[in-house]
Amino acid sequence: MCDEILTDCENTQTQTQNSQLDWSQPNTPSYIPNIWGRLYPTKTSVKGQYCWKKPNNPEYYDLIQAEFTLGRSLKCSYVMRREIINENIIKNVSKQHFIITRDLSESLNPAIIKDLSYNGTFVNGEKIGKGNSRVLDDNDIISVTHAVMKIFVFKDLLKNEQYQVPKEISQKYYISRTLGQGACGIVKLVYDKKKCSKHAMKIIKKSRLTNGQINHLTDPKKIMNEINIMKALRHPCIISTEEVFDSRETVYIVLELMQGGELFDRITKRGHLSEQLTRFYFRQMVLAVKYLHSQGITHRDLKPENVLLESKDEKSLVKITDFGLSKFVGEDSFMKTMCGTPLYLAPEVLQANGQRCYGSQVDVWSLGVIFFVCLVGYLPFSSEYKDMSLKDQIMNGRLRFSQEHWKSVSLQAKLLMRGMLTVQADRRLTLDQILNHPWMEDNDVIISVEKLISQKTDTKMLDEHLISSGSDENACSADNITVIRLAAVAKRALSDSFNSSEPIAKKMRMDTENNNDTSSTNSYCSQE
Repeated sequence: MCDEILTDCENTQTQTQNSQLDWSQPNTPSYIPNIWGRLYPTKTSVKGQYCWKKPNNPEYYDLIQAEFTLGRSLKCSYVMRREIINENIIKNVSKQHFIITRDLSESLNPAIIKDLSYNGTFVNGEKIGKGNSRVLDDNDIISVTHAVMKIFVFKDLLKNEQYQVPKEISQKYYISRTLGQGACGIVKLVYDKKKCSKHAMKIIKKSRLTNGQINHLTDPKKIMNEINIMKALRHPCIISTEEVFDSRETVYIVLELMQGGELFDRITKRGHLSEQLTRFYFRQMVLAVKYLHSQGITHRDLKPENVLLESKDEKSLVKITDFGLSKFVGEDSFMKTMCGTPLYLAPEVLQANGQRCYGSQVDVWSLGVIFFVCLVGYLPFSSEYKDMSLKDQIMNGRLRFSQEHWKSVSLQAKLLMRGMLTVQADRRLTLDQILNHPWMEDNDVIISVEKLISQKTDTKMLDEHLISSGSDENACSADNITVIRLAAVAKRALSDSFNSSEPIAKKMRMDTENNNDTSSTNSYCSQE
């Protein structure tokens, strides 16, 4: 069907494929082309008859403006008249039948088609439905009034990455811009084509996890078992895994997309957080980690960059991310490997040196470091503190305690921090002890958190019910959504607005390759 049009567009297709860039390369052109798409009139209908009156039929229609409308109204970009299309089609076309829009602020934003008609707009034979939208993809066939009334083939002239993922992914998701890149992979913004909903897709090259060694990544059964575990995790304070696609060389994980940014950014912007706001966020973090532990999962890479906020509101729901990557390493090595970000590593991880086991209390230590940073805006341990190596600082629990920074912090907060940053794992506070600590006993915070979690749970259940019922709500919107970086980017400095004479750690992430004091920790498999 429509083979002639696809052949006519072969040169455009080839040019698009030849311009493919490696995943790790920048994917946004320095300019936005004037023509972002084309509509090629189809040659025949399904019955072999012409839909268009050939003498008046243009070869193609260029899409230049951010909006394109089609219908019988003279106000439409493309007016359906009897002179150009058969009468048996036009009589059922609405004044405004459909509209195609594209946000041209970035080249990789998709084209969205919205059905405005009563008699139907179809994409690849599937009806969109009045008031509903879907993402238009390259070579999509648009029909009006009936699935067989194919009038256009859409050519996407801006797309440059759709062919770099497996077909089963590209059929369902439109691949957009890069959100971030880390040691183990890259994160892309993707759109569900039928729902128009935005997601984050983490692309992990297996070769970056194995370091050339044979492990459970080569066992398909074990991989699928871990994938099922990740998909089964359900907690309001944990990023949900929508789908996982596993190929021989790569794992593609589709996650929900957050709008509020990283906890790191919120700390950096303010210099530090108040005790009340820290208590509000921290309670959610502890509940999330407690849930993970109940499911037999130790995070091992907790840090402010892996704590995301659902909205820009101050009282936002907090979500933990990057908790599932360790599952792909295999249970035999799970609790022995040197995983995590050095600045947040527990002493027992360094002491194990990849040879001995450690327990889930490593997450409590990392929570303690996050707690410390939230309250005072600088790191308790850093390679920049030259009086002692980073490894020795952590192994001895020698944290940098600035009187200037801590003078306004309550005694109970200090005691809670000390309880979490206890070198001996068996003497370290447990998650239950943290939740029941006097500093955490604030009824206003407890009620606010429970209310927020309950609302999220109810919304999630409603969404799942709508999906199971076959209801396809229109998820597209034209408002600007602030996307977040889920993967590591260049090293950033903490705000120095909360200043004193004490040294401030300027790096939240440490370059282990340039740190001679931590040579034994260079095998960290950071889950960014």
